[in-house]
Amino acid sequence: MAGNKEGNCVSPKNINLMNRKELFVNIKSKKRLWITICIIFIILTVALAYLTYCLLANFYPELFGKTDKMTGLFTPQRDEIIKDCPDCLRRSIDGVYVEPGQENPYPIAVIIENQVDARPPSGLAQANLVFEVEAEGGITRFLAIYAGNQDLAEIGSIRSARPYLVDWTEEFSALLVHCGGSPEALVKIAKDNALSLNEFYNGGYYWRNKRPGPHNIYTSSELLNKYLESENLNQGKYLSWQYKNDQPVAQSETIDNITIKYKSASYTVNWTYDKDNNDYIRYLAGERHKDIDGEQIKAKNIAIAIIPAEVIDDELRLKMYHIGEGDAIVCLDGQCQEGRWQKKSSSARTRFYKDDGDASTGIALQEFKFNAGTTWIEVVRPEITVDISQ
Repeated sequence: MAGNKEGNCVSPKNINLMNRKELFVNIKSKKRLWITICIIFIILTVALAYLTYCLLANFYPELFGKTDKMTGLFTPQRDEIIKDCPDCLRRSIDGVYVEPGQENPYPIAVIIENQVDARPPSGLAQANLVFEVEAEGGITRFLAIYAGNQDLAEIGSIRSARPYLVDWTEEFSALLVHCGGSPEALVKIAKDNALSLNEFYNGGYYWRNKRPGPHNIYTSSELLNKYLESENLNQGKYLSWQYKNDQPVAQSETIDNITIKYKSASYTVNWTYDKDNNDYIRYLAGERHKDIDGEQIKAKNIAIAIIPAEVIDDELRLKMYHIGEGDAIVCLDGQCQEGRWQKKSSSARTRFYKDDGDASTGIALQEFKFNAGTTWIEVVRPEITVDISQ
């Protein structure tokens, strides 16, 4: 029949073959598409990971120090080989070189009184890092941070907590040693589940001496370490600052005097630069500030953090605006430089940056490298006079 020639028709067998070929081509095209998508995804993931690494390495270089694989805790790398101790590492709390295994003991934060009737203090000169800040009525108080492995027969006298002292303790995940606290501080300790050794409920770790109360509460490193052992706490969980070795003292003029005029002359602080030892000698109310055993209080680094505050109750307690950032002055190696302090959250480390970038974005900010040894952080309100002179 016309129009029914074999050459003008496609048999069912040929139709099935063509469909299979088209299906194969479609599958092959989709496979190439998915392979392309996977390659693009892998490239973007690697690029994002590298960008994240660069950002973290820029702003938190300590994150890329040596890590304990068993605990995941940071321990700083050594930046030189010590002849007498080739395996030594910098201690996280103060940058001092120590034997392996001693670089990050569990820290202890002790609130020590500075009221005139409580002077002289005990064990303050042995602290690795100290915050000095007003408590109320212009009276300053110390938050003394210890590495946790010292041998101190007496520490004190010990007083009550404030919310900002709790926050500074939490940046070290430290044991907070105190006797009571303001209502806000006690609520914060409970809310944050902070590690607290309150004398009110743990009297066995304290004693009271013959001084009139409330200036008579003391403890010792032996008692505090016994508590840490009972809680199976032996290694710190915080990030270190950056540290360096002392710079050769410049022959040029140095900044020799730092004066902080707190509200009362009884609390005026002077730090005098000792060029021979490249450190700062502390004076309080015009007299050398010493522990009860006669040991002079000194520091390798002085960081002045200018932090606003306001009175919040009839007891003249203060609310500190210590979360965020603000102006700072950092003094070491006989020189002082303006900068910025920054504390991003209650548990974040307080850090100090050179004033050479955009503090709001963190771009180009360079963190100060402190000398290995004790650092004092002097917290001052903007209205407090700070004099720096040659």
